[in-house]
Amino acid sequence: MLVYVWIALGVSVVVTVASLLFAAGRCLAAWRAFRCSRDRLSGGLEEIDRRVEAMERRMGTAGETAARLERGQADLQDSLAAAQAVAAAAAEVRVTVRRALALLPSG
Repeated sequence: MLVYVWIALGVSVVVTVASLLFAAGRCLAAWRAFRCSRDRLSGGLEEIDRRVEAMERRMGTAGETAARLERGQADLQDSLAAAQAVAAAAAEVRVTVRRALALLPSG
């Protein structure tokens, strides 16, 4: 009967050690998967940060471009007003010249 107890105890120890080794292997695999996921997530967050910074730079440039466009539009409006004034003055000169030519005798 003592042999059966030792055999049962031996099988129990072997099963316990095998279970611990299996659990340790699973734990190690889980740790590696977690570390890999963490590294990928960290890399992804760095990529998002880089893209956000690039967008911020482009938005700053867009603001400057919009201000420059507004200044250009104001200059264009000033130029159009000046061109209209010149066109009006030329029309007045044309009318005056026609009236003066009408007074001259044709001959």
